[in-house]
Amino acid sequence: MTSEDESLEIEQLVWDSWNIEHIANHEVTRDDVEEVITGDTVTRATYKHRFLVLGPSRGRLLAVVIGPVPGQPGAYYTFSARPASRSERRYYQDLKGGEER
Repeated sequence: MTSEDESLEIEQLVWDSWNIEHIANHEVTRDDVEEVITGDTVTRATYKHRFLVLGPSRGRLLAVVIGPVPGQPGAYYTFSARPASRSERRYYQDLKGGEER
């Protein structure tokens, strides 16, 4: 995982009915999120000890918000996942180079 600000060792994503339904509202699946997390990402710290992970899945750039699960090293809860905004796509491309996705 490439990171400007943070380096995460993600061993497991924690899922429940709430986060699966929430990301589905953005037309994102659990498989999409797992593809992003294991792919060519840019990560930065956000708020409340959460992280924004930007990465490609199925030809589009996604923005995934995760946070550590207390007492479970390497486990992260998925709070949100959606198509990346224009500024997030620009940020990703600035760090990775190449054309916008």
